[in-house]
Amino acid sequence: MANVMDTFRRVIEGDFSERSEEEREQHVRELIQVGSVSAAAVSVQPVPLLDLVLVSPIQIAMVQAIGRVHGHKLTQKSVLEMLSTFGASLLAQNAMMAAAKFIPPFGWVVSVSMGYALTFAIGEVANHYFVHGRGVGPGELNDLFKRTYKQKRSEKENAHKDDASLKSKLNQLNEARKAGLLTEEEFEAKKAQVLENF
Repeated sequence: MANVMDTFRRVIEGDFSERSEEEREQHVRELIQVGSVSAAAVSVQPVPLLDLVLVSPIQIAMVQAIGRVHGHKLTQKSVLEMLSTFGASLLAQNAMMAAAKFIPPFGWVVSVSMGYALTFAIGEVANHYFVHGRGVGPGELNDLFKRTYKQKRSEKENAHKDDASLKSKLNQLNEARKAGLLTEEEFEAKKAQVLENF
């Protein structure tokens, strides 16, 4: 997760004023993908309610980075206010993801799909908000968030509905780390690689 936050930090501290629209859009696409995969990766953990602590910083930093690409500097407080205007409050997300962990037998798939889809939808809405000069109303943002979230979650769940191989791969990586065969850094890199294809 440290590498992800470093990536976001570099963007937040960067200057994109000389970049073309296409270059800025490419940066945003990469930020959304990195943020979504990272949120999915930390959603694998089995402890309900811990997701808020792990996923929220990723989402906040991603929105700050997207804002920076579009020439805006945002505080964490302003990001939280923005998220609450379109129904993506962090408490609501946490409640949904915590509840998903209790769904047998593949609650982890639902939770990982939700972590990915929620973060992807937040990134898309943030990008839309900044592209349109921050003049977009809460209703439009809320609709875009719901549509994007539903689509991405459905895509991820359908792709892995009956697939236990993801969990198996992640368990194998975890066992290799516990056995000392992988360093923490190698484990995180390989986990991100597995989830990239999720």
